[in-house]
Order: sequence, then C-alpha cells, then structure tokens
Amino acid sequence: MVSDNNNTQDARPRRAPMRAGQWARILTVILLVVAVAAWIGQWLFYRQTHVIEDNASIATDLITVSSRLAGRIEQFDIIAGDRLAKGQLVAELYNRPEQLELQRRQARVEQTEAQLKFEQRQIAVAEKQLEGGIANSERELETDLAARKVAATELENAAQTWSRSERLYESGTLSAQQRDRDYYNMVSARARHHQAEQQVALRRTARANASLGLLSGAQMTLPTPELLRAHLGVTRQQLEVARSELKQQQVELEDMQIRSPADAVVSKTFVEAGEYLSPGQPVLMMHQPDRIWVVARVKETKVRRLKVGQPVSVEVDAFPDQIFRGRVQVIGQAATSQFALIPSPNPSGNFTKITQRIPVRIAIEESEKNRLSPGMMVTIAVDIREDRD
Repeated sequence: MVSDNNNTQDARPRRAPMRAGQWARILTVILLVVAVAAWIGQWLFYRQTHVIEDNASIATDLITVSSRLAGRIEQFDIIAGDRLAKGQLVAELYNRPEQLELQRRQARVEQTEAQLKFEQRQIAVAEKQLEGGIANSERELETDLAARKVAATELENAAQTWSRSERLYESGTLSAQQRDRDYYNMVSARARHHQAEQQVALRRTARANASLGLLSGAQMTLPTPELLRAHLGVTRQQLEVARSELKQQQVELEDMQIRSPADAVVSKTFVEAGEYLSPGQPVLMMHQPDRIWVVARVKETKVRRLKVGQPVSVEVDAFPDQIFRGRVQVIGQAATSQFALIPSPNPSGNFTKITQRIPVRIAIEESEKNRLSPGMMVTIAVDIREDRD
C-alpha cells in the first residue's frame, strides 16, 4: 500500500522553474504599467493645476498707414516684411505745384520782412525830423517871447514919456508938437507890443502843431511817427499772415511725404507706384514686433480659476520644441459673442445653451517675442496653483 501511494505522488506533473526571460518580460510589463499610471497621474495632476486652452493666437496692434491728401504716388518700393524706422519715408506724392507755391509764399514772407525793416527806418527818420521841427519851433517861440518883452518895455517907456509930455504941455513948458510926437510914439509902441503878442500866440500854435508834423517851415517829407507806427502794425499783421500761409504750405508738403509712425514691420501693402490715392486711402499695414501678446478665448466655466499675474506656458504651433513664458495680463469682462458683427437671433423661441468664451490677454516675456508673429496659433497652460483655494 505504501509503495502505491509513492507511485501516485511521483506521477503528478511538476512545474518547470521560470526562466530569466520570462522574469524580464513580467518586469517590463510591470514597469510599463507603473509608467502609464504615473503618466496618467501626472496628466491628471497637470489638468487639475492648470487651465489649458488651444483656442488662442498671437495678437498685436495693427497700424494702418494712410494718406491725408490726394495725389499720385511718385515713389513706393516697400514690400511685406520690410522693417521701417519711425519717420522713415514710406511713399511720396507728386508735389511739383506745391513746391512752386511754397517758393511763392517764401518770397512773400521775405518781401513783407523787407517792407517791415523799411518802415522801421522811416519811423527813425520821421522821429528825427519831428525832433528837429519841434526844436526849431521852440527856438522861434523863444525869439518871439524876447521880442514881446522888448515891445512891452518900449510901450512902458513910451507911455511914461507921453504922460510927462501931457503934464508939461498943460504947464506950458512943452510944445504941442512934442506932445503929439510922444503920443504917436506911444501908439506905435502899443501897436508893436500887440503885434509881438500876436506873434507869440502864432508861435505857440506852431509849437503845438509841430508835434503833429505841421511845421512852420517846410512840411515833413514823411508822415508823423504815429502814423508810421500804425502802418507798421498793419505790416506786422501781414507778415504774420504770410508766415502762417508759408507754414501751412510746409505742412501740406510734409503730408505729401507719407512716413512711418513707429518702428514696425510691414504686414501688407495695398498700393503700387503710379497709383492715384484718395484722402484716407490705406497705403500699408504694419505692426510693432515688440508689442505682441496672446489672446486666449477661455471657456466661461474656467475663467473663475484665473487671476491677473498667474504664470502661463505658451506652446506655439510653429515652434513645437520651444515653450514661451508669460503671465495673465487682462481678463475680459464680456463674452466674445457680444462683439459679433452679425448676432445670432433666436426667432423660433428654441434655446440651446452654449458655453461662451471670455477673451484673456496674456503678456509674453520681452526676451521671447522676437520669433513670434501675429496670427500664429498657440496653446496656453495657466498655472492656477497660486489660487487653488
């Protein structure tokens, strides 16, 4: 019986020991499962700590350069991609008539300036003439005042002589002829004194008129300084008008030279040399490479997790091997659908709720802007761990 049991036990199949290759395969599977689980866990963790959005692109301020005036383009050799410096000539309009008009207005300004200098010299000469005339009138007045004084003295002496002669005649010691002679001498002295008085009055009137240029001798060869100064004021106003017209013509010529308003890159051109431009017609469109940002249209269900200043990783489709860095700058206050040019009406009354998107502006670090261009599609990942609560 014992021997039968032993034979039965020996008849059972024995498991062969596992080889090293089998252990390696099992270990590889385990490691692969662990790696997949770790990757999934990391992916889930990344999704929980980041807001990811692929509805985003590079944006910038597009500057449209236009002509303020109408005219035919004389010079235009700019193409898309050219870099322009601020103030650089973009296009020039035909301006030969305007150049001639500028020369005419410049000549008018120079003529008015020469007229102004001439009138200033006239005023100086007129002032000297007036000073000389007034001085001459004053000297003549002084002479007549002295003559009046002499006439007054002679009248006084003649009156005293006649008074004595009258007394002597009444006393019988003087003849009638002498008395009459003294009387007529007194009358003559009185007439000379009256004449001297009249002459002084005339000289005073002449002195008063001398300040107006009405000299007693020859008239002034020039108008009075007051009149010349008044005319000088009119000439100054004419000069201001001429200078204003010259400045206006210079501005018009400057406007006929279309220049770049900023340091920028040409995005698109709209005209060719020889075309005729209308006022306000676009010539080209440009953008500033150092003023670009990312505009992401984030779902409204995720916007509550964003705040200004959060770090952002930006993946650009054009450069898949490079990660650009930035930060949330502005969070929009209205959905993009509110700015649609053609709103979607709902006349049937049926309503379908659609998740709206809010524009979010992301500033890119300055050192990483050189390779980016407006319109590039990007994917953003906003790190929200700073605001997990």
